[in-house]
Amino acid sequence: MHIKGLDGLRGLAALAVFSVHFNQTVRFDSHLGPFNVAQFLENGEYGVSLFFSLSGFLLSIPFWQALTAGSELPNLKSYALRRVARIMPAYYVALTLLIILSGMWHFPSAFSDILLHYAFLFNFAEFSIFSINAPFWSLAVEMQFYILLPLLFMFVARMKGYSPLLFIILIAVCAYLAHYSLISNVTRIIEWPLDHRLIWVRPFGAVLSHSLLAHLPHFLLGVIAGYIFLYINTAVREHSLKFERVSEFVFWCALVTILILLSTPFQDLIQLPYARYGFPLVTLLLTAMIVCTPRTRLARRCLDGFPLRTLGSISYGIYIYHLPCLLMVDRYMAAYAWDAVEHWIVFGLLSLSLTIVIAMASFALVEKPAVKLVRKWT
Repeated sequence: MHIKGLDGLRGLAALAVFSVHFNQTVRFDSHLGPFNVAQFLENGEYGVSLFFSLSGFLLSIPFWQALTAGSELPNLKSYALRRVARIMPAYYVALTLLIILSGMWHFPSAFSDILLHYAFLFNFAEFSIFSINAPFWSLAVEMQFYILLPLLFMFVARMKGYSPLLFIILIAVCAYLAHYSLISNVTRIIEWPLDHRLIWVRPFGAVLSHSLLAHLPHFLLGVIAGYIFLYINTAVREHSLKFERVSEFVFWCALVTILILLSTPFQDLIQLPYARYGFPLVTLLLTAMIVCTPRTRLARRCLDGFPLRTLGSISYGIYIYHLPCLLMVDRYMAAYAWDAVEHWIVFGLLSLSLTIVIAMASFALVEKPAVKLVRKWT
């Protein structure tokens, strides 16, 4: 489903994630008045939360439409094929290229790691979760959410009135509590059963903090936002101009609040223990922006401008290729005695340009043909 303005939000999320790994190399240490630039760039990882909420929002709308109309849920075969086409081909191309270029396929000890990556299960093993390309971890979580979403709606399909919405809110709360309990109760290192030299799970490790359970509230807030969006579209047609102004106000207030929170010490006050990406406050603000964007005028015009709209359309390629591009540019600059920290502008421009070129190629040669093919089948 295409909704105006949301491609631009994807573009912002992609740039935010790029800024995280860019700053890990150049390590800014500067302030603009009370605002910490380095902290703001480091918090670009909150773009992952925006990706998750957008995913929950867009994927849930056809299911909400079916529930409210009293019709059958979307065809699961079509749903599954479209999700596979959207994420697998480009991921497998990127994964295979990185495995070949790194030479890890030469080592039998790496085969379990490689197989876990191809099966989208690498976020269940500490030794594997960040091994090939760190940003890949969220794709495993995304794929697991794709499986969960239709099951969730099949369960709530028999509920009446507001019960499905209330149930999903309850699931989001329970997911956070279960995640909190799990992290609190894992107190020892668990070894990988196939090789005792490898770590499977460890206390406060990435397997726990980067799991589907840890990020399910972000997805489900997007799902809840999908219901609110459809309700608003039905209920406020007679007051569209007034609601447009309200939406504009909410969007910009949410954006400014997020920028302030992520670049000042207030960040430490906005997150529940063991929660991710400023949950619940920042996640609520991001989902408010998602809901309001299509009803705004100025914000939508900015987001639908050519730069952000284009970045949004190739955001998947940007996400999966930006870190290898940053590492490669850093390596080549060092080979010619150009320090990336000193020449950070050159480093940033070269890395971003290379990332965009590869992402555009991925979109044109892999992603778009795969999606078109599946749409013909379905």
